[in-house]
Amino acid sequence: MSANTRRRPVEMIEQRSRTSADCEKRLRRALTKLAKTGAPFTIDNVCDLAGVGKTFIYDKRRPELTRAVLAARDASQAAGPRRAERALDADTASWRERALNAEAVISSLRAAIRDRDARISGLTGELYDPDGNHLADENAKLRTLLVALNQNLTKANTENRALRRSLDGARANLKRERERNVAQIFGQ
Repeated sequence: MSANTRRRPVEMIEQRSRTSADCEKRLRRALTKLAKTGAPFTIDNVCDLAGVGKTFIYDKRRPELTRAVLAARDASQAAGPRRAERALDADTASWRERALNAEAVISSLRAAIRDRDARISGLTGELYDPDGNHLADENAKLRTLLVALNQNLTKANTENRALRRSLDGARANLKRERERNVAQIFGQ
């Protein structure tokens, strides 16, 4: 009987060693899974996913495991602000680019309107000869051209107003995004 009594503690020690090694494997797999998600996590998340308690993580017999878990947790929580900053930079660049494009289109439309105004003024001046007499034979042709140019001017003005509203909207969205992202960064 003394042989059985001696074997039991040895078997129990071996069983505890196997269980501990199994828990450590599950813990390392859980750390790998959580790190791959890229989302911030806590020690409780690691414990839940691995199926172990906090005492196993903080056990003084496994200091390298404790350091690995704490380092992974800290790295995951530091990644959140960096991701938010990158997203903020991308959104800001997108809105800035849209606003610049809208401003470029608006300035080209303004130049086109100035050119059309000058052309309309020139054509209106051609309705009369240098003596101030009305030129009846070219009147219909010039009037048709004048109507077409006025329609084009109206269309350009309408496009200009639409682009102005779009630019104002883009500026408002950029301002709102900046305020939201500043609040988000400082809120974390």
